[in-house]
Amino acid sequence: MGENTKPQIVVYALADACAALEAAAARDIAVTLVSPAGAAAFAGPGWFREVVAQAAAAVPDAAFDHVLDCADDAGHAMAAIRDGATAIRFEGPAAVRRKIKDIAAQSGCALADIDYDRALDLDNCDNAVRACGDWLALNLAGNDT
Repeated sequence: MGENTKPQIVVYALADACAALEAAAARDIAVTLVSPAGAAAFAGPGWFREVVAQAAAAVPDAAFDHVLDCADDAGHAMAAIRDGATAIRFEGPAAVRRKIKDIAAQSGCALADIDYDRALDLDNCDNAVRACGDWLALNLAGNDT
């Protein structure tokens, strides 16, 4: 899997994605927007693509990448690749993972990790802008040691 050292922020809507990108741009750091766990199954790759595209248009100075979680479903992973995803998380069996990784690479899509335990999850967040800013400030302070 691809190594990702950028802070990861779990987004559920366009407002979340914009808040994350605004906070990142204000601090001049890159972040990774990640979908909720298994989002490819319940929201689809088109939803995530559009949220990311609209957030990028709204906050053009932000540096970021993004990862759609396909869980362990090869069909959802293939649909995300066909939809033009640039990075997906796929946790299926090793043999299937190798095949998905090869197909993804041919399409310009990477397999990436999402660390939900360390990511900032904006679910039920009252003030996403403040939460992102505070969390990114803590991440920056922690990386200066």
